[in-house]
Amino acid sequence: MKKNLLFLFLSIGTLSFAQKKEYDKDLIGCFKGSEQNQQYNGISKYWISCRFEKGLSVLNFISIDEEGNVKQHTENGKWWTNNGKYYEFHKNSNLTDIYTYQTLKNGDVAFKSIKIIGEDNDTYEFVDYKIKED
Repeated sequence: MKKNLLFLFLSIGTLSFAQKKEYDKDLIGCFKGSEQNQQYNGISKYWISCRFEKGLSVLNFISIDEEGNVKQHTENGKWWTNNGKYYEFHKNSNLTDIYTYQTLKNGDVAFKSIKIIGEDNDTYEFVDYKIKED
């Protein structure tokens, strides 16, 4: 029984990473964004997201609650695209968020969630604004 469960978990893990990973060039670079009360009521979030050519990513978050308390954390992970969807794997949680995305005319990117923090969720939307380099 234990061997069957182990095989099942290994198979599921292999299948989830077996999809072809593409790297949409429009998503490469550093972006900034913010949102208020979308994921958590009473919380304002600000971030800088840097996505690199071969799928590495770094996210730096700052969140501020209604009392003015500030929390900052950095996440390392991986990103890729496939069939018009954006995938963001977070090393700290071992979870992969999935979004639909659209590159806007000015180079910014609009995202809409499909699955975040391990849960189906199609209500979270935000825009990553491309940081222009000098």
